Amino acid sequence: MEGKSLSEVVEESLTVYEGAELLERICDELGLEKRFYSRFEVEADRPKGFKAEEVVREVRDERAERLPGY
Repeated sequence: MEGKSLSEVVEESLTVYEGAELLERICDELGLEKRFYSRFEVEADRPKGFKAEEVVREVRDERAERLPGY
């Protein structure tokens, strides 16, 4: 915030709010959970083991089939 006018800070905040509102609406439309995951939660949920990359690819491919334009 240093070096920015109050107007610039308010405008940036409004832009972030509009983006958050858009994401919330998208989640509502798709029936997705609305929350942020910490880095630790993401790492803990990752598949473990020698074939982890194959599992991740399979999950991505399934998601691509379900979501149009993905």
